[in-house]
Amino acid sequence: MRRLGRPPTYRSGVRWALRTPVVLVLLVAVGYLGISWKYADGVTRVTRDPLKKTPAYVQATYEDVRFKSRDADLTLRGWWFPAPGVTAPSKAVVMVHGKDQNRIDSSFDPGRIGRALIADGWSVLLFEMRGHGQSDGLRWGLGQYEPADILGAIDLVAEKTKLPRSRIATIGESMGGGSVLMTVGADPSIGPVVTDSAYASASTVVDEVGPQYSGLPAFFTPGLVLMSRILYGLDIGSVVPADVVRAHPERAFFFIQCADDHTVALHHGLDLAAASANKDTQLWIVKDCGHVKAFVTHPQEWTDRVLAFRDREVAR
Repeated sequence: MRRLGRPPTYRSGVRWALRTPVVLVLLVAVGYLGISWKYADGVTRVTRDPLKKTPAYVQATYEDVRFKSRDADLTLRGWWFPAPGVTAPSKAVVMVHGKDQNRIDSSFDPGRIGRALIADGWSVLLFEMRGHGQSDGLRWGLGQYEPADILGAIDLVAEKTKLPRSRIATIGESMGGGSVLMTVGADPSIGPVVTDSAYASASTVVDEVGPQYSGLPAFFTPGLVLMSRILYGLDIGSVVPADVVRAHPERAFFFIQCADDHTVALHHGLDLAAASANKDTQLWIVKDCGHVKAFVTHPQEWTDRVLAFRDREVAR
């Protein structure tokens, strides 16, 4: 006698019940990746603001400059301020801004810092890295690509001053600080390095501040990292300034860190200093200043400490 099978409607119901979790998982995965893509696309693009201050904020005598990044056909733009009355420059500095900033408008107040350096006999280059201000490019690299921009800037200064690269210093704020430290890994011949509010690890700082910038829950941060790498080649995990510091015990660094910084937390400055085996490396922890505002809140002490470090290192 032929056995009766299950009714077709029953079998269809079983198949649907089995498929439903798979469909839900796929829908969730597609939604997660879609949101992560939009997150990555937005966060890696730079907010360009027009220059609000003029070169006169720094010095009346200046030159509009443009030059190429080392790794791509990107034109970068800036202002060159030669030290007045100096026919044979002996020291020069490249100022490196942070994310979404430009050469002159920043909480860091690079123009005022430039004035202080010029008064001490330094020639100064203020410029914009890729994707910022008036420079070419669409996206930033959190220190993965920016060393090529900084090296292009140092090339320009070396050409203008005829100085050896070891006498061309760099000062970097926030992402600019992390990028300057990564530049040491690309070219250890560059001169003294000062960073203000630099991060020790790009992936760590992204984990820490990603949600507050995006407004998304923290579990979207891995999606941001993944989509940034797949779509834009941005390998956040490869940007570890502390590893570069650790690999160069022959040179001293000067790290400035605000104790109450809620963007780049205090531990980043501590981690960078701990990574250096050079006895002349310095960490200045500043109270009550917030992110990149050590100069704004303590201008004279900032200037005295930075100039003392740079003059000593350049003299070597």
